[in-house]
Amino acid sequence: MGAIIIGGGIVGLATALQLTRRYQDLSVTVIEKEEEVAAHQTGHNSGVVHAGVYYAPGSLKAAFCRAGVQATREICRHHGLPFEQRGKLIVATNDLELERLGALFARCVKNGLDPERLDGRQLSEREPRIIGKGAIFVQSSSITDYPAIARTMVKEIRRRGGTVLCGVEVVGIKERPTEVTVETTEGEFKTEFVTVCAGLHADRMAAMCGIDLDFRIVPFRGEYFRLPDSKNEIVKHLIYPVPDPKLPFLGVHLTPMIGGYVTVGPNAVLAMAREGWATGGPPST
Repeated sequence: MGAIIIGGGIVGLATALQLTRRYQDLSVTVIEKEEEVAAHQTGHNSGVVHAGVYYAPGSLKAAFCRAGVQATREICRHHGLPFEQRGKLIVATNDLELERLGALFARCVKNGLDPERLDGRQLSEREPRIIGKGAIFVQSSSITDYPAIARTMVKEIRRRGGTVLCGVEVVGIKERPTEVTVETTEGEFKTEFVTVCAGLHADRMAAMCGIDLDFRIVPFRGEYFRLPDSKNEIVKHLIYPVPDPKLPFLGVHLTPMIGGYVTVGPNAVLAMAREGWATGGPPST
């Protein structure tokens, strides 16, 4: 039996790796249209390993986030990949944010994150360049190098007998009762199972399968500024604002990166292209 994974980002590679671990007799093939893995979202993010602060307690998102921190830490430890547990400070700068911080602290507790509540003085002791009325410290928030993890996953998949094909684009998918035919620029692949992990192209892949969708993906890009090297030590932790209910998906933050520099952002702009990463600046997400 065989399985094809479409997409060589970290989701597709993690899926393929788990299949090779759990089903040793299964022939697993990853198909990626770019010449290397992690070429899109996996290679264009802030490198943060999120603890699951904001998700509803008891939700799958909260559970997956906690499990993901542990799994990411473990794969980095096992393969000698960079992983730094910097911790996150969520900083309140006014009385309204301080009130919201209390509710967020309670959510952290329910999510099993063992948060620490800081007043303004304690915050300044932790981060002398950060001023606020209070903060929550979440120790498990970390940073890593996701492209490096993706490349390591490729090695592991191949070591376990799987195949990873780069530079091969899927142009059609035909499903029949007993098999699925994946049409590519390098010919046809027939298999019993197909998992699509195509990121921003997921709706297009679904259309290839004949699925009638009532939505389409509209790409937005978050842009970050990289601080000059003279500011590489400006903060030790990840510095986040208290979420604004009007813009819950967007919080401008300071992020120490694995490369030793610090970014500040993001904004959110209409990308005008599903793969419109080239802005001339540092990583986007």
